Amino acid sequence: MFFVALSILIAITAALLSFIFASRIFRADFKNERFIWTVASACFLGFGIWSMHFVGMLAYELPIAISYDPSITLLSVLPAIFASFIVISHHQRKNKKLWLRSLYMGGGIGSMHYIGMMAMQMDAVMAYDLWLFSASIVVAVVLAGVSLKVHATIANREVNVVQQLIPAIIMGSAIAGMHYTGMLSMHVYPLPSTVFIDNQDAKSLGYLVAFMVVFFALILILLIELRARTLSADRFTAVLNTVQEGVFTFDSDGRLEFVNPAALTMFGYQEHELKFRRVSDLVSQNNSGNHVLLNEVIKSVEGRDLGNIPHRIDGVRKNGSTFPLSFLVNKLPGNHEAFVCTVKDLSDVKNQEVFTQTVFDTLPDMLIVKDANTLAFTHVNNMVAQHLKMTKSDLVGLTDFDVFELDEAKRIVASDTKLIESEQTQSCEEERFVINGKAHYFQIKKVIIQDGNNRAQYLLSLSEDITELRKTEQELQALHKRMSMAADAAHIGVWEWDLTTNELIWDDWMHRIYSIPKEEFDEHYSVWASTVHVDDFESLKAHIDHTISTKSDFHTQFRVQVGKNKFRYIRADGRLENNKMFGINMDITEQIEAERRITELATHDSLTGLSNRYALATFVKKEFARVERSNKRCLCLYLDLNKFKPINDTYGHNVGDEVLVEIAKRLSSICRLSDMAARVGGDEFVIIVSDIDEKYDIASIIQRTHNEIIRAVITSKGEMFVDASIGFAIYPTEAKTFDDLIRVADERMFNNKTSSTS
Repeated sequence: MFFVALSILIAITAALLSFIFASRIFRADFKNERFIWTVASACFLGFGIWSMHFVGMLAYELPIAISYDPSITLLSVLPAIFASFIVISHHQRKNKKLWLRSLYMGGGIGSMHYIGMMAMQMDAVMAYDLWLFSASIVVAVVLAGVSLKVHATIANREVNVVQQLIPAIIMGSAIAGMHYTGMLSMHVYPLPSTVFIDNQDAKSLGYLVAFMVVFFALILILLIELRARTLSADRFTAVLNTVQEGVFTFDSDGRLEFVNPAALTMFGYQEHELKFRRVSDLVSQNNSGNHVLLNEVIKSVEGRDLGNIPHRIDGVRKNGSTFPLSFLVNKLPGNHEAFVCTVKDLSDVKNQEVFTQTVFDTLPDMLIVKDANTLAFTHVNNMVAQHLKMTKSDLVGLTDFDVFELDEAKRIVASDTKLIESEQTQSCEEERFVINGKAHYFQIKKVIIQDGNNRAQYLLSLSEDITELRKTEQELQALHKRMSMAADAAHIGVWEWDLTTNELIWDDWMHRIYSIPKEEFDEHYSVWASTVHVDDFESLKAHIDHTISTKSDFHTQFRVQVGKNKFRYIRADGRLENNKMFGINMDITEQIEAERRITELATHDSLTGLSNRYALATFVKKEFARVERSNKRCLCLYLDLNKFKPINDTYGHNVGDEVLVEIAKRLSSICRLSDMAARVGGDEFVIIVSDIDEKYDIASIIQRTHNEIIRAVITSKGEMFVDASIGFAIYPTEAKTFDDLIRVADERMFNNKTSSTS
C-alpha cells in the first residue's frame, strides 16, 4: 500500500508541476520562452506518468521472478511525453477541441502503461480482460478531459498553487485510475517451467527509484526557475541599458549597485569606476541637492505616495562640473532594501530656456507670461522690466495687484479670467495704464497656452506700446482744432477767379499759403496754374471743367510747389456764380504729413521702414482673395537672422540697427512691385511672393535671399556678417489663413535653425 500511495502522490505532483509550468506558457512574452515552458511541462507530466507506473508496479507482488527490458522501459516514456506536449502546446487553440485533447491525453497514458507492461519479463503467460482493458482507457480519457476542462477555466488567470491542485488531483486520478484498472484487467498464468519463489524483495529498489525521481525533479525545477529568473534579470538589464534616460540602483547605505550606460555617459564614468561609490557622489552638495534626494528616499521607505513628480537638482560629473537634472526615486520590491532612481539631463532644456528668454528679451514689445491658475508672472522680458522700472527677477511671482493701481489691476484680472474661462484661445484689446505717474496706451494680444489635456496652463500677453501713436492722433486732433480756429480768425485763403478774363484775386492768406509775395503776383490765372504740381494738374483741371460744365460745387485737393523740391498740400473748395468762381484754399500740409506719420507708425517698422505685422496681415488677406480669383499661389518666406545677437552684444545696438537696416534694403530689392517684405520681430523678417504657379522655383528664391543676407554688411564698425534660417509656406496648398501661413513657415524655419545648430 505504501507504493500505491506513493505512485498516486507522484502522479498528482507531476500533474501539479506540469500545470504550474503550463500557466507560465501564456504569460511568457517570447516564442522561445513559451516553447521551453511547454517542453518542461510536457516532460514533467510524461515522466510523472512513467514514474507512477513503475513505482505502482513495485506494489504488484507475484510469486515468480520478474525483470524489465531496459529498451522497452525507456521507450514507454515517449507516448506520455508526446501526448502531454500536444495537449499542453495546443491548450488555448480553438481548433483543438476538448474531446480531442482528452483522447490525446488518455491515449498517451494508456500507451505508456501497456508499453511499460510489455517490458515485464517473467516465466509465465500474461493475458488481459477485454472489458477491464477498455475501461482503463475510458477512465484515462474521461478523467483527463475533466482535468483539462478545469485547468482551462483558470489558465488565463493569476491563480495560486492550491487552485492549481484541483485539476492536478483529477489528472493524477486519471493516471492512477487507468493504471490500476489496467492492472485489474491483467491475469498471469504459470507455465510448466514456472519456478515459484517465496519472497521477492524490491522495496529498496523502489525507495531508490522514488528518491531519484523526486531528487531529479527538484533539480530540474530549480534549474528551470533559475533560468527563468536569470532570463528575466537579463531582459530587465537589457531594457535599462537601452533606455535613453539614466537609471541606477543603490542600497540603503547609498552604495551604487547598478548603473546603465545612459547614466554612465551622463556622469562621465566608466562602469568599474562607480563600483565603490555612493549616490551622494553624483549629486551636488550645493542648493540642498543631497537633502532633496535623501528626503525622497525616506518617503519611499515609509511607503508614502511620491506622486511620480520628478525633482530638479544639480548633478556632478566625474570632472567636477555640475549640470541640471531631474530625478525620480522609487523603492525596489524584495527583501533586500534597495532603490531605483531615474535621472534626465536637463542641460538642453536649460539652454532652450535661456534661448527662449533671449528671444523674449529682444522683442520690442512687452511680453508677460502668467500662470493660468494664479495669474502670477512666470516670465517677463526686458521691455517689461524697463517700463515697470523693476528687475525681471523681482517681477517673477508678482501679480497685477503688486504692479498696477487697484482699479487697473482689477480690470486686467477680470479680462484675463474672462478669456481663460471662455472657449476662445486669444484676444486683442487696447488698454490705458498709469505707470510711474505717466499714462501709457497698449495694444494687448493675449494667447492661452494649453497643456496636454487642453487645459489652460499659461496666459501669454504681448503688449505693444502705442502711446506715441495716440499722441500723434491727439496732435492731429489739436491740428484740426487749430485749423478751425484759423478759419474762424479768417486765416483761410480766399480767392476769386474771373472765367472771362482769367483775372485772379487773392487775399493775404492766399499769398502766405503759396509763398508768393504780393509784389510778385500779377493777378493772373497762369501764375496760380504754374505752381500746381505737374502730376496733379490734369486731375485738377478736370475737376474745374466739371464744375463749370455742371455748375456744381468745387471740392478738390492738390499739391503746389512753394520752393525748390518743396511742396504744400492744398484743399480747395469753390462755387460758380455766373462767370466767376469763388472759393477758399486751406494749407493741409501738416494734416497730410500727420496722417502719413500715423499711417507710417501703424503700418511700417520705425527702424527699417519695412511693413510691420499689421500691414503684412492686411496685404496677405488681399492677396489671398486675388490669387484665388486668378487660380495662382502665394509664397511666404520666414527669415530669422543667425549670428546677429553677438553683433549687438559686442558692438552695441546702434551697429545692430545698421545691420538690420541694410538687410531690410536687400530684402526690399529682392521683392517685385507685387511682393512685400516686412519685419515681424527683432531679427525676424517675412517676404510674400504673390502670383506664382506650381512650377515656381521656390529653392531658387530661397537661395537668392540667403545669398543676399550672407553678403558682408558695411557698418560704422567695419564689415559684419550674418546668416539666416529660412522657412517657407504656400497658400492655399499648405495654409488657409494668414496665421497658419506664418506658423507653417515659422516651424520650418525653426526646424532648419535646429538642424543647422545640431
